[in-house]
Amino acid sequence: MMGRQQETGDIHPAASSLTVFERRSLTKLPEGVMRPGGLALTGHLVDCCAFPRGARVVDIGCGTGVTVEYLREHGGLDAIGVDPSAMLLQQGRQRSPDLHLVRAAGEDLPFAAASVNGILAECSLSVMPDTGKVLDEMNRVLVPGGKLALTDIYIREQAASQDRPERTAGALTRDELAGMLAESGFNVIVWEECSALLKEFVARYIMENGAVEELWHCPSTGGNGGPLRRRDGKKVKLGYFLLVAEKLHAVRT
Repeated sequence: MMGRQQETGDIHPAASSLTVFERRSLTKLPEGVMRPGGLALTGHLVDCCAFPRGARVVDIGCGTGVTVEYLREHGGLDAIGVDPSAMLLQQGRQRSPDLHLVRAAGEDLPFAAASVNGILAECSLSVMPDTGKVLDEMNRVLVPGGKLALTDIYIREQAASQDRPERTAGALTRDELAGMLAESGFNVIVWEECSALLKEFVARYIMENGAVEELWHCPSTGGNGGPLRRRDGKKVKLGYFLLVAEKLHAVRT
């Protein structure tokens, strides 16, 4: 069983099957990252956090570790990648054997309490099955004042409860996300609207692959082969955001 105190680079057992991120067409995107904005947005996100050189930063949902490599080489950070996919981590080790990559789930991170300066989760929080539990776990491992840096999909409209989509699967409104962050001991200090990057990402994907259906198997966009819809059948408007939150206090249990 995975222990929270373990911090080796070896694979930890974690529940994982073939995910949307392991699909062949999605692992061959530009820069090797499957998310709007690519590494340019990652660089801006890290700048917003103002991490000092050598800060210990964990990339949750790291895939093959492209961002981990970027953080280490361009940001001067002590970067560690976490992902539940053994396949993607193995690909990362084959590309760069010295990367610090760990197999684990976001709900049970293999780090001691208050041992991490920052956490990145780029287009990964919305695909995790229990957002609240993941945020609580992120709070646990962050030092007081540590930074949580997110980029992800969100629901742009503030729909009435009776009109909420039947399959949110992690996609939240801005207010819902802010509320969950507050409950997990975080204070949002940066929010930026990045929805134009989402449109560019989808357009590029269609041009290179001819269709967008494969993206709709991602849980954050519906998960069952189609876009999110409200109960009245209308499509939900999705956007993309950048957010930095600071750990204010430990989660009270």
